[in-house]
This record gives sequence, structure tokens and C-alpha cells, in this order.
Amino acid sequence: MKKLFAFISLFLLLGIGSAFADVTVKKLADGNVEVTFFYGNPRATEVLLAGDFNNWQNGAEAMTKTDKGFTITKTFKATDELRYKFISDGNWTTDLKAPDFVDDGFGGKNSHVVIADMLGGDDDAAASKAKINFVSWSMFGIQANYLTQGAYDKTEKGLDLDSVTIGAKSYNKFVGNFLPNCPVYIEVALAETDLEDYSGEKKIKYLYQKNGFDDESLEFSEGLKQFVSGMFANPVAYLARANNNGKDVAAEGPGSNPFLGHLKFGFNTPYINFLTGFNYAKPDARQAITWTTVCSSWDAGYHHVGGFNQFSLGSKAVAALEEATGLTFDIGFAPNKTGDRKGTKYGYWGWAGVKKDDLVIDFQTNGMYNGDYLFYEPVEHDFIIGAKDKIGGLSFAVQALLATHQKSTAEIVAFNAADNPEKTDPNILDYFGYSTDVWYRSGDFDGIQNMAANVQVGYKADMFNVNLEYRFRGMQASMLYLRENHDDGTFDLSNTLGLLNSQRIAFNGSVNPLEALKIDLGVTAEMALSELKAGDEEYDVYNGQVQSWWTARRFDEEDTPLFNRTGGAEFTFKPAVAYTLEDYGITIGAYGDMNYQAYQWSDGIDEDKANKYGASDSPFRFKKAGVSFAMTPDSDIVKGVNVYYGLDMSNKTRYFNTLIGQVMFPGDVTANLAFGLKTENTLSDGDVYKFNSDENNPFAFAVGVSKRFKAMKKPTLYAQFVYNMDPFKHFGDGQDALNLDRCNVNGSHEKEGVGKIDAVDWYDGRAAMRVGIRWDI
Repeated sequence: MKKLFAFISLFLLLGIGSAFADVTVKKLADGNVEVTFFYGNPRATEVLLAGDFNNWQNGAEAMTKTDKGFTITKTFKATDELRYKFISDGNWTTDLKAPDFVDDGFGGKNSHVVIADMLGGDDDAAASKAKINFVSWSMFGIQANYLTQGAYDKTEKGLDLDSVTIGAKSYNKFVGNFLPNCPVYIEVALAETDLEDYSGEKKIKYLYQKNGFDDESLEFSEGLKQFVSGMFANPVAYLARANNNGKDVAAEGPGSNPFLGHLKFGFNTPYINFLTGFNYAKPDARQAITWTTVCSSWDAGYHHVGGFNQFSLGSKAVAALEEATGLTFDIGFAPNKTGDRKGTKYGYWGWAGVKKDDLVIDFQTNGMYNGDYLFYEPVEHDFIIGAKDKIGGLSFAVQALLATHQKSTAEIVAFNAADNPEKTDPNILDYFGYSTDVWYRSGDFDGIQNMAANVQVGYKADMFNVNLEYRFRGMQASMLYLRENHDDGTFDLSNTLGLLNSQRIAFNGSVNPLEALKIDLGVTAEMALSELKAGDEEYDVYNGQVQSWWTARRFDEEDTPLFNRTGGAEFTFKPAVAYTLEDYGITIGAYGDMNYQAYQWSDGIDEDKANKYGASDSPFRFKKAGVSFAMTPDSDIVKGVNVYYGLDMSNKTRYFNTLIGQVMFPGDVTANLAFGLKTENTLSDGDVYKFNSDENNPFAFAVGVSKRFKAMKKPTLYAQFVYNMDPFKHFGDGQDALNLDRCNVNGSHEKEGVGKIDAVDWYDGRAAMRVGIRWDI
């Protein structure tokens, strides 16, 4: 059986690439250069240009629509280098006709233009020349952390300094070709210390700290002496909190900063392209039909072992096949030792795709093995097939998954115990590198429970577009190389396939009754695929081994598998409207998110009670709403104004009203001011979810200002003060930017035992004053 799966996989691999873009340059009389970007998909509704020259998404600029696509022209210096992508109807798209590319660090590529090379006539040769580009994502910050209420007696209010921290994150990349047609990607992580530690799992460097009894555990004078000594002696080692890489509990290595983060290199020949990756290197993401089938966040081996190789067809091989058959082939194979994302289990992914005009057919297979050799002692094999096509304004897409498991849950737990004899609680999720949500595996084929599928039909016209979707996912439908990780809230697997034991019908549509008016509506019905209840092995394994662990880390009842349902559905409604006054540069928008639960439940369950949301004590829940105002005035004083009002009613005890104003000034200066009001949720079940007015922190606010400089590789300097709320992104994510879900403030996702923290609780009872600087080179 083991050999059979190996031969089937190899046979399928051996038995079996849209819109285009362009960039041109023109030298001006004053010595500057006019660069024109073109995106050739006239069917797109809106296309933005985002790059390092306009602060990416925060400053993305709308392109002008023409008969052939979208275009925009900007002026740069002749010595500038540009990194950019297009955002087409919300989707990030690489300019595939750019003269060069650099890895974006997330499994994709940024288009890269060296203006001097294009002026010199090297626009076609740049990608194959031996040239290394330096890319850096680095930041440094200092933060004073305060408590606005007592740690034990939450009725005590004030502003008590709790700690002062120094944070530094620096990821430095060398990207390009070390020889002609030999790409390389090397990332060195110099530091990974944070400014705050909500979960007790992050690396923190303190200048001042109090303990849980309000006593100074590190005096400021002592912390300052450590800072001065460390910065003078070796700032990298000090800021990174580097250890001796010893193999002990307190400082397990390798992997302390500085360390080699990503390492990828390879070669491109006319017939074969080769790429190899090690450590935290990410493979190229794959999305041939509707699903992402290899995600851009999968690590080659986060235990600093293992890695992957990837072989794919070269340009001449593709051209020869196209000339002979009239079809465009995309074929590749990636044997690896990253089946578990740790780098300890062998595996592979391979694909074969063919394209003719708008018709695309794609097949992919994945494998993972427990043995000491590739294709030995199989654990899982996935088979994914799909197709898509367009006929006029009508589009079709279908994709299906068959996940076969050669080992049961009990066998995998035993494997994990053998791999980790020091652990007292070996579990199936640890075995897979905490990158799956499929904890129950029978070891046999259980029909639809091992399958998932997605069908989409869309129609696009001048005034409206609609999209219909049906998808389902069985309880054992897993997919390797899609990350599902609680540490950082990356849930690519469930976001792609859906919840376990679920099926969904979705409608999304928009209409433009007037040129300035756009109305959107999204409706979904989420249903159970089959009735699974107490006594069923899938249910019993979840409740007996996984539930407490899983909920402590995700902490969201909406992520739970659909157990104990015999019928019915949960309905979600998402209306939105936007009106644009083009002559005044003003856009006004509004939206709402609502749910209605109408499940039929298994015997013994109170249906009325089970269908109630905790936040509303009712089957109906008005979850969130928002109103936005954006203006781009024709002014030399103000370059842009954004206002966001958000109402968040998803918390079981408190409502959260937020109002945020953002003003952009000349010179790349941005000012943000936010206010929050936390009040009692009067609709929730007060007998279960207790609101304490004495402990509540009703008033919250935040203020921040940032400035992007043109010298010193364009750093962004920012200063902020936040009080009982934090509307800004985390330190490592570009803290000068707002952290919003449309108009609503986002919460956070923290590590070990904390999980998801919603916006009303994030920074509740806390405050911070911070200053930082960030480079995106």
C-alpha cells in the first residue's frame, strides 16, 4: 500500500500560468524620469498602484481606467529603484512584465524597477543579470507601559507606570541573482524583541519593570546602565537578547537572534527552473483556480532543519509545448522535508496545469511521511483538481479535494510521543507543527468526511456583478501546506476550505445604479454537513482531547466545528453602500454585519437557548457597523482626510463605539486621533455575562503622528499615546498605521493560552506612550 501511494502520486505528477501589465520610462528635460505603469485588465473595477514610493497600501493610488486597462504616470529621480504591486479589486497582483522581481518575504514577489537600467536599455535583461538587491524591514521603538486600573482591584483607576521596554525587529534580505539566471534570497534576522508581552511568550527588553506586587523588579537606573553598556558593546546582541544557543529549556537554540531566517536560492535554465529553501524560507504561493493550495506563510522548517526543493518548467520548455499543442503548461514538483512545517517530516507537493485562453485546468497532489525516507510510511496524501473558464461576462470555477489518511489519530499521537519523549501531553496538532485543525483521523476512507469542494459562478456587467458560491468540508478534509497556526492567528486552512463539518451557500453582488453610487450585499447560509454528536468518534475525540486546548488558543465560538446540528442554518448579512462626489474628491461609505441563527439541534438540546448569541440573548445579532468619510482636497495644506465611525456589538458584556480621524499633510506627515466609548451591552443575557460598571473603563482615546522622510532610505518616524484602546498595528507590522477592519478597530491575537482578544478588551485597563522608527527599504 505504501509503494502504491508513491507510484500513484508520481504517475499523476508526470501525467499531467490572465491579465498583463507593463512599465515604461521617459527621461524629462529637468533630469527626472516619467514612469508609466499599465495594468491590462479592462474588466477590473478598481486598480490601485502600491509601492515603497507611496507607503504601500496606506498610500496606494488609484489608476485611470482606459479601453485597454488601467494606467498611471508618476515622476521619479533617475537614480530611484521602485518596488510595487497592483491592487486589482482588492487582490494584490504582481506586474509579471516588470523588468525584475524581488521576493516580498511572504511567498510572493514584488515587481522591481531600476530606473537607470531601463534608461540604459537593460529593461529586458535585468532579470537575468547577476545583481543582488538589499531589502530591509526594520524598526526600533521605546514604549512606556501604564496600568489604568488596578491589576487585582479593577475598581481602582489611575495611570500607574508598569514598565518601560525597548523593541527592535530587523529582517534584512539580499535578493536577486548571484549569477546570471541564478536567483537567491537570503534573510538575516538581527532582532525580534517586542514592546509588549500580553501572553508571557514574547522576547522583551526592559528598561524599567514592576512585578505583580507593584514592586520595582528592575529599577530605571539599572535598566539604563544595561542599555548604555549593551549599545556601546554590541547593539545587535543587546537588542536581540541573543543567547548562547545552548540546548536547554531557558535558551533553546539555534534560532536566537541574530540568525539566518530565510535562505532560498536556485537556477533558471531554458528548460528547468530549480529553487531550494531552508529555515523560515517560504515557497511560492499557488492559486491556480479558487483555492490557495500552497500558502505563502508555510515555513521550510521552523526547527532549523529540513527544507524544500522545487522543480518547474523553464520558459523554453513552456514555449515548445505551447507551439506543439497550442496549450500553456505549468508543471512542477517539490520534494521536501517540511511536511510538518517544523522540517522533520518528508513530503512533497506537485502540480500539473494547462491553460487555453480563459480555460484553466489544474491538478495538485501533496504527501507527508513519517518514515526516514521520502515516500516511506505515508501519513497523508491530498489530491486536488479544479478548472475555471470565462464566457463573455460569465465565469465558472470548481475545485475539489480528496484527503486520504494512512494513519489514525492514535497512531499519530504515538508517533509524536516517540518524537518528543520529554513531553507529557503529546498530541496530533503538535505532530503537524500546529498547522492543521483536523485532529480526528480514522486511518480509513470515510467518504464525504474526507472531501471538500468549492463551486463559483459569477457574472459581471457594466452596472452590476454577482457571484454565487457553494462549498463544503468534511470532518477529515485536511490539506497539507496550508497553515493553521494559533500563535499568530494565521488560519489559512479553515479560511480556504471552511469550518470542519460544514457547508455554505454564499451570494455576493454589487450594483451601480448611478455612476457615483455603489451598493453591495453579501449573504451566506452556513449549515452542518452531517449530524455529529456525543457517541460519534469525531465528536468524542474533540471534546476529550482537543476542545480545551483549542478554545484557549483561538477563543472564538464561531471557529468551533458544527456539532449537534440536524438541519437549519446560520445566516449572515453584509450590506454596504458607497457614494462618490468625484468633483469634490469625497467618498462616503457605510456597512453593517448581521447574523441570524436558525439551526435545528440534536435531541436533548434546548433549541431556543442554543440558537441565541451570547452578545444579544437572541437568534439575531447586529454584530458590527461602520460609516466612513474620505476626502482628497485640492489643497496645498491638507492632502487627505479620513474619518471612521465604528460600532462593535459582538462583545458579550460591552458595546464599543469608536471615532477615528486621520489627516494627511504635505511632506508625508499623518496625524491620527481616536476616541472610544465602552458601554453596557443591554441586550446580552445579564444572568450569564456580568457587566460591572465600577470595573468598566468607559472612555478610551489614542493620538498619533508619523512622518516619512526622504533621506536615510525613507524611514517613518512616529509617536503615539494610547489609553484603554489601541487602534494602531502591532510593533512588527508597521505600528504607524491604523489597524482597522473597514471602520472598526481590530483586536489582537496573542500566543499560548490567550488567543483572540476582541477590540473592546484589547488594551482595556492599559495605556502606552511610544516612539518608534521604521524602515521599509
